[in-house]
Amino acid sequence: MKGYVIAGANKAEWRDFPVPKINPYGALIKTEVVSPCTTDIHLLQTGCASIPHLIGKAMGHEMAGTVQEVGSEVKNFKLGDRVVVSACQPNFRSMEAQAGKPKLNNTSQYWVDDPDRGGSFIELYYLLDADMNLAHIPDSVTMEQAVMIPDMASTAFEGVRELEIKYGDTVVMLGVGPVGLMGVRAAVLKGAGRVFVIGSRKICFDVAKEYGATDFIDYHDGDFVKRILKLNGGPVDGVLVSGGSSASITDALNLVKRGGIVSNVAAFYADENTVLSNVAWGYGYSEKTIKAVECAGGRWLLEKLLSLVEYGRLQPEKLITHKFHGMGKIEEAVQLFVNHDRTLIKPIVYFD
Repeated sequence: MKGYVIAGANKAEWRDFPVPKINPYGALIKTEVVSPCTTDIHLLQTGCASIPHLIGKAMGHEMAGTVQEVGSEVKNFKLGDRVVVSACQPNFRSMEAQAGKPKLNNTSQYWVDDPDRGGSFIELYYLLDADMNLAHIPDSVTMEQAVMIPDMASTAFEGVRELEIKYGDTVVMLGVGPVGLMGVRAAVLKGAGRVFVIGSRKICFDVAKEYGATDFIDYHDGDFVKRILKLNGGPVDGVLVSGGSSASITDALNLVKRGGIVSNVAAFYADENTVLSNVAWGYGYSEKTIKAVECAGGRWLLEKLLSLVEYGRLQPEKLITHKFHGMGKIEEAVQLFVNHDRTLIKPIVYFD
């Protein structure tokens, strides 16, 4: 089978792989549709400097497909089922899971150097624990809707959950790419009142408005922190950071009230250190909380999010701006990120 791999810095290529022999709890998923992500681009451009064991393995972590084979102990999935594959793959049979923190023991290719497993840009994807980290796609949900769930929705909804939003709260989405946009919808569903979004692209602002955002701030137009504080009449209740640099944490601290929460789902690969302003942090006694939030995974969460799609509460397909057919088109989809295409929110590639 063929997979699209990172071979070095700014170098990707197709390679042949043997079909792995699966474990009793595992499954092979025939890839139907994938979506490249900014994490993939970072790994490509740096030659996997932050995760060197990924060199020579297939890229990707956002996919939907059909079950091709299941292990002898798999109870809930069968050949031909339409499924979403969890981007974050907690080991629910671990001590961390028993302690209530399953995602701290993550079995995805990013955390575990397994010679038989890479990413999702491959014809057949090997998942270690099907019953725990696959999710059935409802009949009324399309593959392209489903592929936005395992990372974009899962990451944003987890970040917003950590904001502990109460009815009528005012929140800021610092960064309004695809995760920030999902964050808008999550915040509205959680009961937020006023929702500020910070970005620069009209295409993202338009989708944010459809998802329920109320205020749209272009960071090119001066000091957005001062502007939001003036518009809101003071600090906001919570901030979701999904873009920018590590300096965005200080911006978020300046925006949030005493006792408020900053929930960060961005990855600051370019910065070795994050330097916080003591003034923004209230010199250490402001009761402001900073949370470093990882994408949540697992079947239970994915099927809950798919239910939101099924019943019309969430329209993740609004993120999709570019569609390609044929797995050979992955390179073209990846180049949209490399070229910083301003018409891009998310691309998808069908493997047909």
